[in-house]
Amino acid sequence: MQKFFLKVRFFCLTFFAFMSVVLMILLFRQKLVSDDAFKMTYPEVVFENKILFDRDLAISSLRDLIVPFLEQDKLLDLDIVALSNEIMVLPWVENVSVIRDFPNVLKIIIKPKEVIAYKANENGYYPIDKNGKVLNMSVEYQNGLLVFGEEAEENLLTLLEYLKNYPNIMKNVVGVQFVNKLRWNLLFFNMDESGILVKLDNDFEEGLSKLAELEFLQGILSKNISEIDLRDLDKILVKQRGNYGV
Repeated sequence: MQKFFLKVRFFCLTFFAFMSVVLMILLFRQKLVSDDAFKMTYPEVVFENKILFDRDLAISSLRDLIVPFLEQDKLLDLDIVALSNEIMVLPWVENVSVIRDFPNVLKIIIKPKEVIAYKANENGYYPIDKNGKVLNMSVEYQNGLLVFGEEAEENLLTLLEYLKNYPNIMKNVVGVQFVNKLRWNLLFFNMDESGILVKLDNDFEEGLSKLAELEFLQGILSKNISEIDLRDLDKILVKQRGNYGV
C-alpha cells in the first residue's frame, strides 16, 4: 500500500511540474505575441564594402524600396524572401542577405558591385562594374576613369588588363575613348592639368610599351604637349601647343 501511495505521489508531482512548464510556455508566448512583441524598428543596413559611386543615390533607391515592406508591423510577418528579391533588382547590388534579428530588428547586409569606370555620354555618367557591364543608373560623377565611345565597355577589360603592365601609365589615365569600334585613345592630364591625347593603333600593346618607354626616358606626359600619335611607331608624332614634332 505504501508503494502505491508513493507512485501516486510521484505521478501527481510529475503532472503538476509538467503543467507548470506548459503554463509558463503559454504565458511567455502570450507575452511575445502581444502588440509590442516583434514590432520592427527601422532596418539596420550594413554594406560589406564601400560604395564607389553616388552613395546618396544608392541609399535613396534602397530606402524607396524598403519603405513599403515596413508596412508589415511585426518582424514575423515580413516576407524576407520577397524583400531580398526586390533588393537584388537594384542595378548596383551584387548580393544581399536579409536577416530577422529577434525580437524586432531587421538586418540587411548588402554587397555593392565594384565599379571600375564610368561610361560617359550625352545622357550622363553610368558606372561600369568589374565585369564590364554598364549599370542602368545615371550618377553624379566625382572621380574615376571615364569611358567614351560605342561598344567601349565591351572592350574595356582587355585594355585595362594590358595597362596593368604599365602602372606608371595606368595611374595617370583619366579617360579612354574607343574610336570607330577599332582602337583606343587615352586621355591624360599633365602637371598644369592640360589634357594630353594619346592615339593608339588597333594593336595597342606595342603602343603602350612605347608610351611607357617615352615616359620613363623623357617624362613625356609632363611636357607642354597636347597629343601623342602612336598609330605608326615608325613615325611618332607629338603635337605641342600649336604644332607637330617628331
